[in-house]
Amino acid sequence: MIALEILFEQPYEIKDAERFIELFGAFYPIFLALRNSGPWPGLQKITKRSRGAGVACLKLLLPLIYDLMERFSGAKNSGSEKELFMRLDAETGAILREFEKILKQTLLLWAGGNPEDLVARNVQSSAQVSGKSDIYEAVLNFMQKDGCQDFLDGMLEGLYSRMQEFISEMEENLDLFDTLALLFPGRSWSYSVKELKKEPFYVQLKMLKNYSAFFEKNPDLRRIVNFIGRREFDPPSDRIRYSPFGKNRIQTVRFSDSINNLLPMEAAKLLNPALKRKFYADMLEGKLLSYQLLGKHYTGPPRIKPRGPMITLVDTSGSMHGTPQTLAKSAVLAMAKLMLAQQRDMKVILFASTSQHLEIELSSRKKMSERFLNFLLYTFGGGTDFNTALASGLRSLKEKDFQGADLLFITDGKSEISDELVLARWEEAKKKYNAKVYSLIVGGSGAGGLAEISDYTYTVEMEQDNEGSGGRVKLIKCETRKAETNKT
Repeated sequence: MIALEILFEQPYEIKDAERFIELFGAFYPIFLALRNSGPWPGLQKITKRSRGAGVACLKLLLPLIYDLMERFSGAKNSGSEKELFMRLDAETGAILREFEKILKQTLLLWAGGNPEDLVARNVQSSAQVSGKSDIYEAVLNFMQKDGCQDFLDGMLEGLYSRMQEFISEMEENLDLFDTLALLFPGRSWSYSVKELKKEPFYVQLKMLKNYSAFFEKNPDLRRIVNFIGRREFDPPSDRIRYSPFGKNRIQTVRFSDSINNLLPMEAAKLLNPALKRKFYADMLEGKLLSYQLLGKHYTGPPRIKPRGPMITLVDTSGSMHGTPQTLAKSAVLAMAKLMLAQQRDMKVILFASTSQHLEIELSSRKKMSERFLNFLLYTFGGGTDFNTALASGLRSLKEKDFQGADLLFITDGKSEISDELVLARWEEAKKKYNAKVYSLIVGGSGAGGLAEISDYTYTVEMEQDNEGSGGRVKLIKCETRKAETNKT
């Protein structure tokens, strides 16, 4: 029941309270108290975001509930607990004794086998729990006592506190846990904050958290990454024609039997009894005045591009040091999370000078997650060699796992490309694999040599925020190679 409520977001409806109490006894008031408690909606919200957190919540909650029931049934009463009970006032003490009674009945009921079988047999022995009527009436009598709800809330206070603590921990670290689950899919995470602090890559996780927070607070950067990650269908411009399959442009007025594109004057006939018959006659003869609509339509054979892999090339030269480095790492981390969540392969190529070159692959064939986390600690520096970077991207595009991949360049725009042969091969590869190239230019005046191969170019600037925590990203210009759109 708790799993349905928390893990599967299916509220458990108690249609027959008597039948429910016959089966579950004292759990009935406990369940109602839990479901109406303050932390309960918070647990549901957390587990809606993450199935792993939901499993961790159940592992935490269920043992505490069972332990609580055993402890208050008297099975585990310690001397200190008994002394505490002795200090209760008479009214609370009476409620406690009533609760202990129904708890003992419930535990005996469960210990006797399947509760449904016991109820079906309608156990008669007075030495055993008299299942149906006795426990039902005992639970009702307990719940009707004054102060029952206050007693339950007091009894469950420690459980509520642990639930709220779990919610606070998850709200702060859930994104981090989910990212780790994507990077290390074969590993079972307990969703415990202690687990994070014990890991040898604690410093890496701190950087992971910082870059995730930077990405979330910059809406312009989020829009860019989300757009890049969603590209599925982008037909060549020479295959787009105006045709009746498109509906965004009025071409002319014609006679037809279609009622979807009627002129208003034709529809008005339906309001007059005499003209109404004329309307139906014209419809049967195909003589209704209608708009003829045309629009842009892809007229070639289907070329729907699957949501394929991504190759990200990051300029790690000295000119990218500082806030551009923060932006680059945040964008790459966000792209990796998006791709892994969609079960798509990704390769990250870090380039600077000719001798500074590193490839990190996050694919079904290779899981270089540790190396990816090390990238977040990597300090940018050195020169820039775009010819080598382009050659690496071209070589990766031809690999089996990355054929048809889209490519993302992240640089400050100071790109000088002198190898004309590489540029020519890029154009051939883009056509062959139907690949798209995106360039994210950080604080530069333009895309430089990348403009010749980029289909989409985003120019952003970094604005230092008041807190000095890395600044904010502002989109200055978005343009396409075909100049179909140009936004400033």
